[in-house]
Amino acid sequence: MISLLNGGVMTRQAAARERIAALTAREREVLALVGTGLSNAEIGERLFLVEGTVKVYVSTMLSRLGLKNRVQAAVLAYQAGLVEE
Repeated sequence: MISLLNGGVMTRQAAARERIAALTAREREVLALVGTGLSNAEIGERLFLVEGTVKVYVSTMLSRLGLKNRVQAAVLAYQAGLVEE
């Protein structure tokens, strides 16, 4: 369901949140940590995962969201409100 505000214009945050809604809870966790600039190894340490598993999560997440790289993922995480300023 599309959330429309301001006379039918979707806010950037609402659009970003809708976009990430298809991700699993773990994928959203990984996205948030990518958004903070952590490496796969650092994400693995935080989530108690091996680096290879984090790599799979990142690749799957990028593919599902149609993103080309971690920078685009970090921007989306910020827009969705997953990363604090």
